[in-house]
This record gives sequence, structure tokens and C-alpha cells, in this order.
Amino acid sequence: MGKADRKQLVLGFLVHHGLALPPAALYRNLRLHHNATFSAKSLDNYLDELDTEGLVVRIDPDAMEERAVEPIDGGRGYWLPTEAGIEAADDSFSFE
Repeated sequence: MGKADRKQLVLGFLVHHGLALPPAALYRNLRLHHNATFSAKSLDNYLDELDTEGLVVRIDPDAMEERAVEPIDGGRGYWLPTEAGIEAADDSFSFE
């Protein structure tokens, strides 16, 4: 699986599940349920690239407690797909 496919796997997982996830939970679920073979550091890189491309956004986990979605730059955050990410997700991966 090439880098583009790995990024699509990450994006597709976020889109399919519709959950705001911290990187550690996202990584562990990709390893457990989808046999991801890339490292946690690679996942961080993919998320940063997807963020730069406007396909995911890092949100403030504390704001989530107030049912708010507030984008943040850097630091501790949870990841969600953007509308552009939802449209760009490749539906060829099976998340069932």
C-alpha cells in the first residue's frame, strides 16, 4: 500500500465512523481493525498533510465537552474530516 492509499485509509476511516478521534485512538483502531502497518509518526504526518490539504481539521477536545467544534492549530486535538474530506474520501475501503 502506497502513501496515497494510506492517507486515503486514514481519511476514509474518519469519514466512515464520523467520530472526532485523538491520534492515538485513530492509530490503534487502524492497526486493530484494518491491519495498518505504518507507524504512529507516519499517521501524524498523514494527518498534517490531510490538514494542509483541507481534508481534516484538528479540533479542541475541551470545546467538545460544550458540544462545540473549534478548530485549533497544533497541540493536543481530535481529528474530524471536513466537508471537502468527506467528498474526497475513497469509498473503496471496507470499514464494516
